[in-house]
Amino acid sequence: MFLATSFTYQCFPNHDRENEASLAVLPDLLLELDHMDEEARLLTLIEGVLAANIFDWGSRACVDLYHKGTIIEIYRMSRNKMQRPWRVDDFDLFKERMLGSDGKKPEPHKRVLLFVDNSGADVVLGMLPLAREFLRRGTEVVLVANSLPALNDVTAMELPDIVAEAAKHCDILRRAAEAGGLLVDAMTNEVDGSKGNSSSVPLMVVENGCGSPCIDLRQVSSELAAAAKCADLVILEGMGRALHTNFNARFKCEALKLAMVKNQRLAEKLIQGKIYDCVCRYEPAPAS
Repeated sequence: MFLATSFTYQCFPNHDRENEASLAVLPDLLLELDHMDEEARLLTLIEGVLAANIFDWGSRACVDLYHKGTIIEIYRMSRNKMQRPWRVDDFDLFKERMLGSDGKKPEPHKRVLLFVDNSGADVVLGMLPLAREFLRRGTEVVLVANSLPALNDVTAMELPDIVAEAAKHCDILRRAAEAGGLLVDAMTNEVDGSKGNSSSVPLMVVENGCGSPCIDLRQVSSELAAAAKCADLVILEGMGRALHTNFNARFKCEALKLAMVKNQRLAEKLIQGKIYDCVCRYEPAPAS
């Protein structure tokens, strides 16, 4: 067992190296996003989450890809191949909820729970820019991560350091991280030209009470249960959380399930698709 475990960890990239490589290109990505209009930016953000979710060391297909290129090369390849319609594609419904229609602007969400998945590009280039968009709109953001390590899943203990590094490149993230208690010493440099859009709503991190790529939402940490009481949107990202265990789960609030399928058998069984198909499943809150 020890030999097998050691071999597994030697095959997988180092968390810190993945995070550093992704953080190095984050400023350019944020600058690109800030030059887009709202509709283009929202689509690019969802494409970015799906593209970055290719980094899953629980998938043999992904491990094989990693041997053929760097993290950033794989992310760019994945993002460039994003073409709609996806296998499950509710983006237009989600866009209408976020941006409205016929000139009517909807109320922003009060609090979103973002269930993050993997370290590196997945969280840094996928989920953090999406979190930033909600913060920009005045929505509280709770990043929900594993309590214990599993494969290359990011943990709640690792996330504050990642957020702190990302905040050096983004005033929106910096102010929100300060408001959420993730940054103790305020950084004084206003760095990304977003001063007019910066938000004081909090960005928080909670652990989910889990140490698996999957999650049973009937058994979560007390911290997550408390945070969920005020949430009106849940976003589940990744095969384990969004597909394996909660694809057909129904919530009392809005839900968005995002994942790239990296297992042929699961793709055929769950969505009658193929490997690398994408899922963007939006479910409005049930009528009260």
